[in-house]
Amino acid sequence: MLKRLLNLLAPKTTQQHPLSHYDTSGVEQSSIQISHPTISKPLLTDEDIHLFLQDEINYRLDGTKEIYTGRLDPLLKDAALLTVTHQQGSTSLIQRKLKLGYNRAGAIIDQLEALGIIGPFKGSKAREVLLYDESQIDMVISGKHGIKTEKRKFFDEHILPSKLDLIEHEVNQVIRLREQAQIQQVKAQIREELLVKENQKKEQRRLEELRQQVFNEMLINGEIEAQSLPLVREPIPQAVKDMVWNRDGGRCVICASKEKLEFDHIIPFSKGGSNTYRNIQLLCEGCNRTKSARIG
Repeated sequence: MLKRLLNLLAPKTTQQHPLSHYDTSGVEQSSIQISHPTISKPLLTDEDIHLFLQDEINYRLDGTKEIYTGRLDPLLKDAALLTVTHQQGSTSLIQRKLKLGYNRAGAIIDQLEALGIIGPFKGSKAREVLLYDESQIDMVISGKHGIKTEKRKFFDEHILPSKLDLIEHEVNQVIRLREQAQIQQVKAQIREELLVKENQKKEQRRLEELRQQVFNEMLINGEIEAQSLPLVREPIPQAVKDMVWNRDGGRCVICASKEKLEFDHIIPFSKGGSNTYRNIQLLCEGCNRTKSARIG
């Protein structure tokens, strides 16, 4: 009984709500909302995605991005301003106005071309200037010198990871096509070289036949003696040797010996004989020495 009496006389403490020290008058608990910052997503068109994908493929194939990473000349912007202002893509202009040497001015011209500010070299014709407004220079240089646009950042972070397999497939396909084209080019070069050599051989044979014909005519007419002109003896073609061997049965046509066989000219080469199938016969060494340079 005493314990209950003490409890009734003790001061009552009430538990406060965690938000009770804030002024929430007139605000229901369900109406309290937490606001989150909104993330704006850049609008990427199909063309943008296609260009970015192609850029990644080109980079993996040729490393074309490297030209824009930390290698631009410090005076590139000044040179670009001169070029666009005068609408003249000229090495001499950059040399004269910026007081540079030829090599450095030429390197700047190459960088201007790589950035798309001027067109390619066209021999004696002046390079085409592709920009018409000076305000475009910063955008072109910044956009291609490692400074990504919001679109490109969004592409790299959210789209590129899901396209890596596609990019690798396209790269491998281009590499295969390049290898096939290179093989075809090498084969075409080899074919051309073989045709040139074959035509040279044909021309050489034709000239040799004409030379032999003239020699025979002069020999018959008594204009020259048999030994007056040194003739270069060509080896008997292997195809002719095979035909003669099969025809003569692999033995001497005089004594039928199968030992120490030699291919003999029926009409000696010195007397105008040729390396044709009908002018070659098989003789053994002894019969060939006995025949010497006689016809037969």
